[in-house]
Amino acid sequence: MELEILNGVHVMFHGVVWLNYTMKYISALAAGGAISIAACAILLLFKKTRQCGLALAVALVLDVLVVNVLLKNIVGRERPWTHEELAWTQDFYSRYGIELSLDYCFPSGHTAVTFCAAAVLVIFYRAKAVPAVVLAFLIGLSRIYLAEHYVTDVAAGIVIGTLCGVAGYFLYKVLKARALAFYGAHRYAFKARMFRVSLPRSRKRRGKFISLFI
Repeated sequence: MELEILNGVHVMFHGVVWLNYTMKYISALAAGGAISIAACAILLLFKKTRQCGLALAVALVLDVLVVNVLLKNIVGRERPWTHEELAWTQDFYSRYGIELSLDYCFPSGHTAVTFCAAAVLVIFYRAKAVPAVVLAFLIGLSRIYLAEHYVTDVAAGIVIGTLCGVAGYFLYKVLKARALAFYGAHRYAFKARMFRVSLPRSRKRRGKFISLFI
């Protein structure tokens, strides 16, 4: 059934050259999690968005562990283009310069990582994050269009990526709470160390002595 869907996409749409290139470049946005990592880096740059960036960083790490390290290797599903029923893919990939993904295909890593990022953005920014969700859907669709994934790979990527985003957000909150508690319990020691470092050289010895009483 799923091979028939991919063959149907080939017959109906792959004759449209501009659409083939469009899907190729949309798919490339998520190669190696590029667009999600870039979004995380940008969010971390600014104080106003840093909390979202930190939560996204945690979620992306979780997504990589769940999708790329665990599920892909446990399920071990071969790529669609390895089947004889999709023999046309070799010529299609060669014609449009599409690099083949050589790892296992379940779930879709491109889809999962973009939905992971979109989920975190929705949590923080609500309706403002709708473009991120739309882009994530387009990336998932492009993976089916290019016959790099089955429909079920992409569907699983949507669900798992979203769950990783939500779980990453809550994990970030737990880590943040523990970090603040740790700092609260040791803040005087931190302040003492900072006080010693900030004193002029001529007062270092005196600073070390004074800091014992802070």
